[in-house]
Parts: sequence; C-alpha cells; structure tokens
Amino acid sequence: MVLGDPARWKQVVESPTPRWDPFEVESAPQEHRRGNGAESKTVLQGTVETLTFHNPETGFAVIKVSPEAGYGDPEVAGWSFPSVAAVGRWEHPNAGARVRLLGRWTRHATHGRRFEFESAELLAPESNEGLARYLASGAFPGIGPVTAQRIVLKLGLEALERIRADPEVLAGIPGLKKAVREELSRELASRLSEHERLAFLRGVGLNATQARSVYSRWGDECEAEVRRDPYALADVIGGIGFVTVDRIAASLGWREDSIERCRAGLLHELKEAAGDGHVLVPRARLVERTLTLLAQPGQELVERALAQLTDARRVVQDGDGDVYLAALHRAEVSLAASIARLLEAGDVTPLADAARVQDGGELDLTQREAVIGLLSHPLALLTGGPGVGKTTIVRKVVELAERSAARVLLASPTGRAARRLSEATGRDASTIHRMLGYEPQTGGFAFGADRPLEADLVIVDEVSMLDVTLAASLFAALAASTRVILVGDPNQLPSVGAGNVLHDLIESGVLPVFRLTRIYRQKTGGLIVANAHRILSGEAPLLPDRGDRTADFYFFPADDATSAAERLVEVVTERVPSTFGVDWLRDVQVLAPMYRGDCGVDALNERLRAKALGLPERDLFGGERRVTGFRVGDRVIQTRNDYEKDVFNGDMGRVSAVHADGGLTVAFPERELHYSSENRSDLQLAFAITVHRAQGSEYPVVVFPLVTQQAVMLRRNLLYTAVTRAKRLLVLVGSRRALDLALANDLDEGRLSRLAPRLRGRRTAE
Repeated sequence: MVLGDPARWKQVVESPTPRWDPFEVESAPQEHRRGNGAESKTVLQGTVETLTFHNPETGFAVIKVSPEAGYGDPEVAGWSFPSVAAVGRWEHPNAGARVRLLGRWTRHATHGRRFEFESAELLAPESNEGLARYLASGAFPGIGPVTAQRIVLKLGLEALERIRADPEVLAGIPGLKKAVREELSRELASRLSEHERLAFLRGVGLNATQARSVYSRWGDECEAEVRRDPYALADVIGGIGFVTVDRIAASLGWREDSIERCRAGLLHELKEAAGDGHVLVPRARLVERTLTLLAQPGQELVERALAQLTDARRVVQDGDGDVYLAALHRAEVSLAASIARLLEAGDVTPLADAARVQDGGELDLTQREAVIGLLSHPLALLTGGPGVGKTTIVRKVVELAERSAARVLLASPTGRAARRLSEATGRDASTIHRMLGYEPQTGGFAFGADRPLEADLVIVDEVSMLDVTLAASLFAALAASTRVILVGDPNQLPSVGAGNVLHDLIESGVLPVFRLTRIYRQKTGGLIVANAHRILSGEAPLLPDRGDRTADFYFFPADDATSAAERLVEVVTERVPSTFGVDWLRDVQVLAPMYRGDCGVDALNERLRAKALGLPERDLFGGERRVTGFRVGDRVIQTRNDYEKDVFNGDMGRVSAVHADGGLTVAFPERELHYSSENRSDLQLAFAITVHRAQGSEYPVVVFPLVTQQAVMLRRNLLYTAVTRAKRLLVLVGSRRALDLALANDLDEGRLSRLAPRLRGRRTAE
C-alpha cells in the first residue's frame, strides 16, 4: 500500500487491526508474523522523528521512528513505546513521513537494540499535523512549516493526491509561486510513482533488493513490463529462480500453457545445467526435463518454444542434437579455435637445451624431460598430484625462459592461487582477470583477439579451476607466437563455472601432457601427501599410532552429525592449539562439503563464531540459516575479484569495525579496507568454508568433517581436494562409514561439453 491510493488509506486509518495478507505487506500488529524461525519477519509502523544518516548512493538510512500502538519493541512492556532506531535501505527518507517497515528486531554489539528493515513503504498521514510535518520535512523545495500548514488547511488529508493530479489546486495559497507549485507536483508524482511501483513488485513476491533491481532497470514502466511478461524477470534479477517467476506469473493470471512459460522453463533448465558444470544439454533430455518442470504444456508447445529461442539466438542447437546457451556455445567454439591456432605453430625452437636444463643438477631424469618438453612446444600441459615437483619444474621453466630473454607472464584463476604462484617462483603473478585487463564497467577485457597479450610465454597454474568462458577469453588474447604452459591437477574438483577444461584438454589428445608421478614432498613419517595419493586410489588413509602427537594426519571418530560438529569445534579451538601450538583463529581452516546440515558451513560458522567472539550460539543468528550481519572479530572471505580495492576471491581478513551506516572495516594481512553497506555482500563468514571455495588455496591446518548426512557430496575428488589444501596438519572428524562412502565414490561428474571432440576434429581436418 502506498500514498497514491486514498481509498486504501481510509481502510487502514479506520481499521485498528487490518487484515494480514501474506502476499502484500499490509498493516500488522506486532503479534502478526511471517513464517517462523529463519524466515520470521515483523512490521514496525510509525512516524519518522529524525533522519540520523542517509547515503544517497546506496540508499542506506538510519532513522528514529515513533511507533504506533501495537508496533513497538516487543521487549518493552505496554502499548506506549519509546522511539526506536531503525536501519535499512530507503531511497527518500524524510522526517515526518509515516512508514511501514518490514524486517526484524536485532541487537547490535555497539549500537544496541534496533530494527533492521528490508523494505520501507509510505503510508497515508493519519492527521493534518502529520501531513503538514511531512510536507515541511525538507524533501520539497520551497515548502516550509507555515506554507505546509496553509496547504493542509486548504486541501485536507487528500492534499498529496490532489497536488499530484493538478498543481493548480495550490493557486491562491500565500507564498506559493507557480514554479514552486509545479516543482512540488513533479516531486510528489515522482516519489509516489516510485513507491507505487515498488509496492507492486513487493506485492507480487519480490524481496526489497530484487524490487529495487527491477525498478532500476525499467523505471516507472516496471509494472507494465512485469505484467507483459513476468518471466522476463529472470533476465533482470540475477539468481531468481523459475519457481519464483512462475508464481508471480500465476498471481498475475498467466496460463500454464503460455509459450512465454515454456521459453522460461527451457532457459531455466539450461541455466541449471550450466550451474552443475554442463556446457550443453542433449536436446531430448532438455525437452524431457522441461516437460517435467512445467507439468502441463505438451511436448509440441515446448518444441515450438525451443525453436523460438533458437531463432532469437538465445540458444544454439548443433548438428549432434545438443542445445547450448548462446554464450556457452560461443565460448566453446572460440576456445577450440584459439587452441587450434596455437597448435598450428607445430615444432618450435626450444627455449633451453638439455645442458642448460641440467645446470644446477637439482632435477632427476623425468623432471628434466618435462622441462625440456614444456619449453619445446607451443602449448603443453604439466599435471600431477601433491608433492610430485610441479612447483620445482615451473620455477625452473621460468628461470630458463627468462635466461633466453623471453617475456614471461604468470597467472592463476584466483588471487590466493596467484600469490602462491608468485611465492613459488619469486616472480610477479596475477589473476587471469587482471592479466587480461578486466573492465568492471563492461564486464569485458582490455586484451583480446584485437589486442593480444605482449608475452613470449604465458604460464597458467591451477587450471582445474578454469571454466570454459574464462578459458575462451584467455586463449583469445594469446598471439599465435605466444607459447603457453598449463599447470594443474586433474584429480582436483572441477571449476565452479561451466566446463571441465583441464579434463577435456587431456582427453582430446591434441597437445603434449607431461605427467609427474614420483612423490618428492614428503618428510619422514609425513602422511598428508601419501594419504592424498591413497585416497585417489580408493585406499583408506594411513593413521598414526594412538598417542602420537608428531604426525600430520589424524582422524577423530564421531558417530553422528551433531556429535561430529561438537567434536570438530573442540578439535579446532582446543586440541589443535594445545597440541601443536597454533593460533586457531589465524592458522586453522575448517572446510566442509556443503552449506546445509549440522556439519555444513553455516552451522559450523555459527558454532565457531560463538567460540571466537565468546557469545552464546543462540545469540548469533536468531535461528537463521545464514549470517545476515557481521560483528567485530568475524573472520571473512572475499567472494569475488574487486580490482578497484585490489582484493580478490579467496582473500581472508577479520572485521575490525562495524559502522553505523552499515559499512565495515576489514583487516587483511597487508592492509585494512572499507566496505560500504552496498558491497559488504562481497564478504562471507569464513570460520568454515566449502571445499570449492578453498580451491587454489593452502592453509597451515585443515579440519574436515565427514558425516553420512552429507553423503550426496562425498566423493574421492572432494576429499582429495580438501586434504591437499593442508600444508602442516590435516584432521578428519566424523564417521568411518562416511569416509568409506567418499573413498568408494569415484564417479566422474560427467560434465557435458564438446571441447575435446571439437579439438580432435580440428586436428583431424588438418
């Protein structure tokens, strides 16, 4: 409900307890709640007394609200409530405005009890006094307290609607020139229209952030656009699911057999497949899954929708009966063409001969052959597990290439992996995005086919993390004369994004692969490296004798998920620090297979955060599944590359300050950075993180839960990846049954792509 609906004003003003509609944020006394537990929200309704802070760029506001009867702080007894602080995003906050805020009551470590709202809706003023105060709030140029009183006396409670409809109703009021009257009408029209549109979007089921995204994209036309095709919301709002837009469409009267619904279902299935790592979906499977998703429409209608998407070039169907999202098809075709272009160079002059490779005598025969081979081909792969000497060989390759006056560039997919590469070689290394000159404004790169990288040799580490889209951009930016060495472990988890580039390159057989198998990095009695290789073979890891406190690999048994979680916290915060003398807040990283469950990332973060901050677990989350706020002392991880801040995906820090405007200060090892309320979403709590999030990183100590509750995720490559993240100590906590499940499950994810056959086809054609 918004100011622009006088009929509904009357309903609210006259009804002390209006009906609570779960699909629209209507007035609701304090006892009326949405859902329960994690999803419980409540309403604070009242008049804004003061505007304490407002950031016009982000919309973040701190206001003081005088609650109406029945809407105050539930911790305060009675029906007469003192004013309360409220924080959240509100584009145009004004003192004097009557508002309805949807959110929850919280207690901030510094600022105390307050109401955190996710949406703010203007309500009709209840009295002439309230309306006059709103008009005189400073939001409307030229309108002071005296003039506001005159307007209300002449036009009454319907003043706002009457002014918006015709500014000339203000004619004759002393002190109001025509220009001021017209400006007031325009400003009211703009504000009320925005609130009406946002109320419509909230009413159909979008949350505050989603509604703001849609309004930013379509403006005042957003309601018309949504009514015209609600399924288009999936293209505007990142991450919105088909179920949500389908529910919105149903609420707007759309039929289940509409062609628009079929197109949306097909795109949803393709996006879901891409989220699972597949570059393509076989046509028959796509149609079958879409029919299952939609339930009602017949196959003929789905086939027609697929044809429309193909004609519109949103999807591509190839001659093998596969269907791609258009962007993934372009990436796969481009990557295959770029690799073929590099391979056309054939035999190249080696950057070093055998004598120079042997100089120093630190390499054995297999390693020397690998170095010579890597320096003698236009494109080559170096693979192997932990401890087999990949770092030694890369360091030697860089040294020899530079002695040949070659310009060498080093890169990895993530910031932490790039820093590891830099430390290993003693040279500068960057993320692939930075090397290619990522441009945040356009989402593109400065270097590409029209402007190739200026390098004689490019070495890319941790290639298992490379998805098809980023790989296509990388190879497109390589000149035909540039040599490329790719380094990676094919037994690691594949990339988060679509594709399985390292696996496909090996399978294609079109480029030389140098495999290292001999283990070098293993101290006497060391078990981490040895057990990593045993895990790959499906063998149970070797464990130290009972009471041995000198080993680097341990297993603490726990029968069920709850007891495993409790024991893990004990191991992390007590046993490891006391036995090995490490600071758990700095040196111990908990990795978990998934977010959900007693031993999932979210629950473990809750428990470990409580230990770190000395707080009862029940006070941390209020029953929520995920953390919605941060506290001083929180360990956090950056979740995307931010080139303006010079902070990268995987970087870890600690929250050193929480500010009144919703911003944070985070202390990273090198420096402190400020995060506004807008970009703090780039951070996640990181006492525990997923194994996928840890790819490309190493930690002094890794603790990993193994419980049958997470059996769906337990595979050899996931356990192997977790184990190989540990440098000094690895501790497993859980059941032997879960360990056996992980060791027995060596099924390949079977990511669907045609990169390997495309590469083989190009080589055959040559």
